[in-house]
Amino acid sequence: MKRIIRAGLLVGLLSIASTGHAAGSVTDSPYEMRPYISELFTYTFENNDRVGVDSGKGGELAFGNSFNEHWGWEVGAFYTTFPHDDNPGSIAQLEYGGKINAMYFYSRNPSFSPYFAVGAGAVHSETRNPGKNAHVGDGLADAGVGFIKYFTLWNADLGFRADLRYRHIFITDDWPGIDGKSNLGEAVLKFGLVIPLGKRAEPDAPPPVAAACADSDGDGVCDTADLCPGTAAGTAVDAKGCPKEAADGAKKKFDDVHFAFDKSDLADSEKAKLDEDANVIGGLSKKYPSLKVDVSGHTDWVGTDGYNQGLSERRANSVKSYLVRKGVDGGRINTYAFGESKPIATNDTAEGRALNRRAEIQTHE
Repeated sequence: MKRIIRAGLLVGLLSIASTGHAAGSVTDSPYEMRPYISELFTYTFENNDRVGVDSGKGGELAFGNSFNEHWGWEVGAFYTTFPHDDNPGSIAQLEYGGKINAMYFYSRNPSFSPYFAVGAGAVHSETRNPGKNAHVGDGLADAGVGFIKYFTLWNADLGFRADLRYRHIFITDDWPGIDGKSNLGEAVLKFGLVIPLGKRAEPDAPPPVAAACADSDGDGVCDTADLCPGTAAGTAVDAKGCPKEAADGAKKKFDDVHFAFDKSDLADSEKAKLDEDANVIGGLSKKYPSLKVDVSGHTDWVGTDGYNQGLSERRANSVKSYLVRKGVDGGRINTYAFGESKPIATNDTAEGRALNRRAEIQTHE
């Protein structure tokens, strides 16, 4: 029965974790990557290897921080008391120790942050029998899953945390109540509060939207500044709306396509922009049969270089796929990925980061 209960709890936490990962992928909230203090109640399930004691109850105090979007570390101290059972001669036990954890977060979404963790440390055990105490210490390792859900209470940021681990103690000496055993394995459930340290990250502002203006011939120059109204569709024009020299006719720089934070899918407003771009490219390709289209993906500086390189590639491919669906020959399109290496604005502000999350489109022969 106890094994069934443990398995049920583990499956439950894994199910919650996978659900949280899916939810995190559609939330625009900023990552929760602040350092934190964690205060947890611990429950060690009763184990037949521990003779003469019931299940253990205790606490854990830990400090954690982040390496990057997915990886973090945590160090903490814990204690557990095991009251004696009803059998004659049973002796209560006390354990305490320390541990360091490596943690992989499937998502840093503050509404639900599921993770997988492994830990290693040392544990000291002693009996609670006056005049007959036995003391022993050994190493331990554990692994398991958990989640953190952040919330606000009285204008203070807090988090609820639950964690289920399987713990293995490497026994080198005779442990109290564990005669003749060389190892001890047991399940430990923890839950309690997380206290984030520092100021909460604010959501990035949406990319600035250019003011709309009348453009009757669709050449990208407002009618009020267009000195050559009625230009044929697809004609490359200069800043005054007049056709460029023939040598430069195939060259055109389109408005940047912007993306939400950590996203490569296209917003409706950006799709409308690409609809117009596809029409212009179609006209240019008829006039210049050897026309090429360069699409380059870019990111802001949040995240690792490797992650951002992949994200910029996905953004460029997303734009290419949409243009192909709108009739542009895929053989004309070349994609490039520059990650965070070519910002056009400062990454120190939300507005600058929004401008850097982009894809650029240019045509040439």
